Parts: sequence; structure tokens; C-alpha cells
Amino acid sequence: MVIELRGVEFINKGAELMLHAIMQKVHSEMPDVVFTMEQSKRVPEEKMVKYNIYKKALYVKKGINLASIGYGLLPKAIRRNKRIILESEIDVVMDGSGFAFGDQWGADYANRRIGNYIKKWKHEGKKVILLPQAFGPFSTENLRNVMRAIVEQADVTFAREDQSFEYLQSIAPNTSTIFKSPDFTNLIKGYIPEGFDPKEQRVAIIPNYKMIEHVKGDQDGYINFLIHVITNIQSKGLSPYFLIHEGERDQKIAESINQKLQKSIPIISGLDALAIKGIISSAYFIVCSRFHGVVSALSQGIPCMVTSWSHKYEMLVKEYEYEEGLNKDLTDLAFVDNLLSKLIDPDENKAISEKLNKNSLIQKKRSEETWKKIFQVIK
Repeated sequence: MVIELRGVEFINKGAELMLHAIMQKVHSEMPDVVFTMEQSKRVPEEKMVKYNIYKKALYVKKGINLASIGYGLLPKAIRRNKRIILESEIDVVMDGSGFAFGDQWGADYANRRIGNYIKKWKHEGKKVILLPQAFGPFSTENLRNVMRAIVEQADVTFAREDQSFEYLQSIAPNTSTIFKSPDFTNLIKGYIPEGFDPKEQRVAIIPNYKMIEHVKGDQDGYINFLIHVITNIQSKGLSPYFLIHEGERDQKIAESINQKLQKSIPIISGLDALAIKGIISSAYFIVCSRFHGVVSALSQGIPCMVTSWSHKYEMLVKEYEYEEGLNKDLTDLAFVDNLLSKLIDPDENKAISEKLNKNSLIQKKRSEETWKKIFQVIK
């Protein structure tokens, strides 16, 4: 069986974490599966080779995949030796986009991701699975039509939380293949990389440039918030550090804040997704603006101060019964200081951790049920 992975990559560490989670779970159940992806800047060849992901033959001109035609002239043994998969050889398409279908991206983007291809895929007998992710809202008629066509033709679609589920139900109320399921990276374990000392680095600060992009009015508000948080943590004798969950833009935020701090803090970057999850597991608590950083914390019982730029964060903390950890107003410093006091206090920290671990077991059980549904579809 050949499975094409879409919507995952190696630059965004949340997307990479989803990629590893998919491959580990599928290989544990179906060890002979071959995975394929489209090679790109975000999916470089060296990473594909490292993780045994085959390259999808793709060179489209005037709507025709010339690469698939050309490679199709070669015997299968030679194609496999060159690590090439033809479009016609793909049995299952799994999309793990995370958050790519909604008003923020529009109908054209949804079409480029899946809409333009799903009818052809289904005609060819491929299974199409939209893995747990955030959806919506769908405000325009064009977007609603595109998404309706996608979810009605997909074999199964998983919304990560109530709000996304309601958005999907609003456009396809008679579709019986839409389910609710938590983010599935809660099942995967990370590792602590060599050279990292959890006793020296206690509190991870995970920035996200989208907190600046999506804020209205005060563009410096997020920077000032992080400066206040870091200064507060330092004053309590703990050792904060930046943990970069994505790329250059998050790194620049950390660097600009360090220039404004009286005492700069370490910046840890360039790690793979599993190492980042492992480091988060060792933290006393984290302050996080990256969705999968929050998932990695909550699912491992690590207390967290969460900031939000979309509904997916609010829905996530609700699932873990941890709404008190969500900071909706970065200018409310009284709330910030009060939450930090709880996260820093040993007894409060322990109580939060115990509650998160309890809810994590529930969410992991739900993820296992999701994979049972997925395997029923692809087998």
C-alpha cells in the first residue's frame, strides 16, 4: 500500500510532529506501507531519504503530470530504486494540514490543497482522509461550496474540536463521515537531546510571529507581554529560555526581545520536532503561542500559559479543562502575574500537572479510537 501525506512538512515543527505521528502509528499497524510526498523547500530530499519517504513524481504542465508519464515508462523496480512513486500507485491520501481550511486562506487555497483533485482521486479509487485538524469559519459562498465538495467526497474527516465540527456540520449537515477527534500528536513521544540540561533550563518560552500578524492595533503588545513574562520569571529565580518551534520569524522575535532584556536568555533552535517535544516534557512550565507546543505540554502534564490567535487554542484548553491557563488579553498584566504565580508555586504547579495528566489519558484514548476508524477505512 502507498500512502501520500499532504499538509505536513519539516519547517513547521507542529507539521513535522504530525508527520512523525502518522508514520509511527501506521507503521506499527501496517509495517509494509510506503509513504510518499511532494518534494519542496519545506520537504527537502535529505529529510525524505532520512525518514524513508518516497518522492511523488510531479511535474505539471497545462494540467498534465509529465513526470508521472515519463517515470511510468520505467520498470517498477527501477522506480523504487530511485525512490519514485507514480500518482497512479497511490492508494490513500492523508491530509494533516493542521489549520488550512477556512476564511483566513480562502477558497482558492482550499482548492489547491485538495478541492481540485479529490474528484479525480475518488474516481481512481483512492481513499481520502482528512486527519484531525481545525476547520473554518467558512463565510463566503465560494469557500462553503469548495469545502462541502471536499468533505462530502472524503472517506472520513476529523475535526479537532467542537467549533471546527460545527463549522463542518453547517456546510454538510447530512454527511455521516465527519467526526470529532483530538490532535493525534498526543500519542507520540519525544526525546531530550544531548547537551540539554533540564535542571539549568526550567521554563520554555515558545513565541509565534502570528501573534503579531493577527493582533489589531498595538503591534508591540506581544513583545511587551513576553518581556514582562520573562522578567517576572527571572525575578523568581527560575531560568527561562526561548524554544523555537518554527523558523526564522519566531527566531527574530526571540532575538529582538533579548536586545531589550536586562539579562538575555538562551535561544534553543534548529531541533527536530521530537527533540522539541522531549524538551517540553522536562520543563517546569512553559509560556506558549504555538498550537502543537501547547499540545505537547498539556498531553504530557506540563503546566502552561497559553496565548491565542485563533479559536483552536480556546478549544484545546477546554478539552483539558484548563481554560484558566489561556491568556486572552496580553495587556491584562494582573492576570498574567496571577497565573505566573500559580505556575511557579510548587503546590499549584503539581495540582495543575495532575489535572492535565488525568485529561491527557482521556484525549489519548480518543486518539486511539480515531486510528481505529482510520484503519477500518484504509484496510
